[in-house]
Parts: sequence; C-alpha cells; structure tokens
Amino acid sequence: MKNHATVIPLWRRGVLLVAVALCVAPGALASDEGDFEYWAKANFLIPIDETWEFRFSEKLTFGDDGGRLDDHQVDFCFNYSGLADWLSLGLGYKQQFEKEGDGWQVENRPLLNIVVKGKPFGLTMIDRSRFEYRDIEDEETVWRYRNKVLLTLGSLRKTKKILPYVADEIFVSFDEEDFNQQRLYGGFFIPLHEKLRLELFYFWNLDEQEDNSWHDTNVLGSYLYFLF
Repeated sequence: MKNHATVIPLWRRGVLLVAVALCVAPGALASDEGDFEYWAKANFLIPIDETWEFRFSEKLTFGDDGGRLDDHQVDFCFNYSGLADWLSLGLGYKQQFEKEGDGWQVENRPLLNIVVKGKPFGLTMIDRSRFEYRDIEDEETVWRYRNKVLLTLGSLRKTKKILPYVADEIFVSFDEEDFNQQRLYGGFFIPLHEKLRLELFYFWNLDEQEDNSWHDTNVLGSYLYFLF
C-alpha cells in the first residue's frame, strides 16, 4: 500500500526552520525598546594547500536605524583542517574601530577558533568555539569565549542551492560579568557564482547592561564570500 502522505521538500523544511526562529525570538521584530543595525561584510577565502586556508574580511556596522557608521572591523585568520574531517583550527587577529563620541575607540583582538562539524539527524552542524584576547583602548584587557552552533541542510562548500540555516551564539567574558550576550540567527546562504556566495541573515542580540538589565538589538546583514 502506497503512502500518500505529503512530504515537505528539504529546502521548504529549511525555510520553515528559519521562519520559526524569527517568530519565536521574543520581541525580535516588534521590540519598541530595541535598536536596529545593518551589517555588511566582505570575506576572501584563499586556499594555501589541501589543509591550510587564509581568510581575510572587512565588516561595517551601521547603527542609528542603519543611518550611521558605528563600527569598522578588519580581520584575518589562518585555518588548518589536516587533523580530521570533522575538526579545523584557526589562528587569527581582528582590529576593531568603534565610534565613541567624535572619535574612534580601537580594539586589538588576537583569537583562536576551534570548529567541530557533524551530521545529526541528517543536518549539517557547525560548532565554533572562539577564544579572544581583547585589548581595548583605555580599558582593561579581558579574555572572552564565544560559542556559535549553526544548523543547515547541506555542505556549505559544495552546495549549488540556497541553504537556510538557524544558529545560536553565546558570549562569556572571563571577568566579573561572565555570561553577558546572546544572539539568535536565521538566514540563507545563496550561491551567486561558482566562486561567489551571499549570506543574508537576521539576528536578535541580547546584551547585558551595567545595571544588569538586558538590551536587545535587531540586526539585518549581508555578507559576501569570494572563494578563490
């Protein structure tokens, strides 16, 4: 006897995943108190050999409802994937210029990435742990740990189709603040060309304030990946 039950195609299931993520984030799109930002970023991924890759990127953040440049970041990273198919390591450096009044506050940030990949329930999972040493101008230096877990439906390297994804990221500062930030993502990876990919996303950011209250920010972004 044939099963006539309707089967939802994988790509539609992915769209549903993203839609659910956007809807369940508390106050994500309709917060009266939250700010709005737009992020734009260009990434250049250059293979060195079969196990090493060099990545360079530049990001701009536009705050005040997307009308003012508030943040400029430049970073690079050397990634090594020769230990195992499911593991890669990255050693990098980021320099951030954040708007402070009429000037810019500079932060230098060496970092280490540990990325674990898996295939739970037929999905692709990427779990990135990042350790950052934050040397901020006129402030005390501090270590910070970030963990981002991303779920999607296929391989980001080989796909020729639109891939929806959801992700969650937490931030932990190694000082008296401890856990102080979280981001909930929903977005799409869109192949534009064999060597060019676009990422469109939304995330809802929660950031703990000095008075222990939480401030939310709605962020829309578009990242370009140039694959050499």
